[in-house]
Amino acid sequence: KIRYKEYIPLIVLAILIGLSLLIVSPLFEALVMGSLLAYITHPLYRYLRSKIKNKFWSAFIVCLLAIVLIIVPGFFLIKALVHESYALFTLAKQKLARGFFENCTNSFCQAIEGFSNDPAIHFRIQEVVKGATNWVINRGSDVLLSVPQMVLNLFVIFFTMFYFLKDGKRVVIRLNEFLSFHETKYKFIVKRFKEITKGIIFGYVVVAAIQGVLAALGFYLFGVNSPLFWGVVVAFAALLPFLGTALVWVPIVLIMLLDGIFQNSNDIIIKAVGLGIYCMLLVSSVDNLLRPKLVSEKAKVHPAVVLLGILGGTLTFGAIGVILGPLILSLTQV
Repeated sequence: KIRYKEYIPLIVLAILIGLSLLIVSPLFEALVMGSLLAYITHPLYRYLRSKIKNKFWSAFIVCLLAIVLIIVPGFFLIKALVHESYALFTLAKQKLARGFFENCTNSFCQAIEGFSNDPAIHFRIQEVVKGATNWVINRGSDVLLSVPQMVLNLFVIFFTMFYFLKDGKRVVIRLNEFLSFHETKYKFIVKRFKEITKGIIFGYVVVAAIQGVLAALGFYLFGVNSPLFWGVVVAFAALLPFLGTALVWVPIVLIMLLDGIFQNSNDIIIKAVGLGIYCMLLVSSVDNLLRPKLVSEKAKVHPAVVLLGILGGTLTFGAIGVILGPLILSLTQV
């Protein structure tokens, strides 16, 4: 005889879990970001904990530092990025109107001009430039204008970060009790989670951010328009295995070089060559130099998993999917 009363607690639990997920789903990105920041800043928390001997104040100071060093510069970065995106769109419109290269009359330039002036191609190029620029401007404007939502998300991020720093070990222990895993197996899963997370965050995200900063600095020094915008594009390209930063800086260097040749300007040619050497030595080689130092062999994640994770994660979760996608796919392999 089936005793339906025995299943009532399970049904109630399933309903409660479903409702809980529904409640926290609008804050999903903020919760994930808070937990990731807690993981990244945990070594600093441990250091302060050894000095201050107080969990509350150690976690509070780390959160305060994260606000000052991440959020405040991030606000100004978004503002500058929106401004540069608009400037880039204006420049692209001018180039389309008067030609890509100035003072160029040879057959190569005429071929490019003829190609770009074709109504269908011209329309497509303009739409791509407009779409990309509008996306950046709209996203940036949304962040700048939606202050109440942003304040709420920041509160959730640092609330989550604070309690993960302060009570992270207790959460891990309680999770094991809830899942009822064998202790050895659970320790192995936690260890692999730490290794994979470290491999993705430090091996890809941090290295890509450093490459983006170096690229933006190089673009600024060698006179490329909208250096911050292109630095961000380089950082995103650096996340993609098999492609990398050369996907962005090589075309920029080639366009500068051709522009210098057609204008008969030694100054532009020297800048183009200098930028190419700079990007080759500093930007492209950073991952080969830093990644082995930041990530151990066990923490490495297969490039194919990272590529699929970034592309699929971004489509599924948005910006946070850059980290979540590879992390979920990698943990599935454990």
